[in-house]
Amino acid sequence: MKTLLLLLLGAYAALCLLVFVFQRKFIYFPRRWGQEEEQRANPGYEEVRMRTADGERLHAWLHRSAGSPWTVIVFHGNAGNLWFHEPSMKPFKTLGLQVLLFDYRGYGLSTGEPSQEGLLRDGEAAVDYAEKVLRIPRERLVYFGQSLGTGVATGVAVQRPPGRLILQSAYDSLPHVARAHYPFLPAGLLLRERFDSGDAMQRIHCPVLLVHPAEDEIIPAALGRALFERAHEPKRFVLIPGARHNDLPDSFPPLYLRILREFLMTAR
Repeated sequence: MKTLLLLLLGAYAALCLLVFVFQRKFIYFPRRWGQEEEQRANPGYEEVRMRTADGERLHAWLHRSAGSPWTVIVFHGNAGNLWFHEPSMKPFKTLGLQVLLFDYRGYGLSTGEPSQEGLLRDGEAAVDYAEKVLRIPRERLVYFGQSLGTGVATGVAVQRPPGRLILQSAYDSLPHVARAHYPFLPAGLLLRERFDSGDAMQRIHCPVLLVHPAEDEIIPAALGRALFERAHEPKRFVLIPGARHNDLPDSFPPLYLRILREFLMTAR
């Protein structure tokens, strides 16, 4: 019995060590630009290249819209590349807005390897591009984060406050997401990549909209609500009925587009 207990403890310690050492492999799932992407035509976007403060080169798509009241910067999720996340641009295009979607380091054609520090620098580079190249005042920028990207958008918003912040499938910290799926692991101790959005949110004072798929199987809606509780007014939390984590915006009920329109097109 004692030997079995020691073996189980050893296996558990080995599992914890594995998660600690290789945690980025469990968090980031980049898809490089492959033959499939090369064979597809660009769906009508302007090709953009941006350089980060630490020298990485980022690939982005820009949808220009003359006279747009807002420029939306999309902070996408932890998997895929621009092709995978292009549908995130469509609701904002429908509203007649200018949209910038960029790939983090290590994703698509962007150089480097993903990390929390690196993704925050990538987000800052996207904001710098919008301000310095597109000449958009920061108060006319909207940060839209989805899934993992909500942590990136929130972190960037602390240092570079936008005019509006929209978060879809958000969480208050990455360890809390891990704990929801792996309650047997001490995620709070193991994870160095934390994206503590709850702490960051307390330092953000622009209007905030949180939308969460009601059937989100990856990030429980309770974690989005926990983040919402940390936000300052004006703020709004909306559940999208019937929606799951990876559903495309086109499959969401009309409520989704209406909420975006109200949040962005109503004076505050």
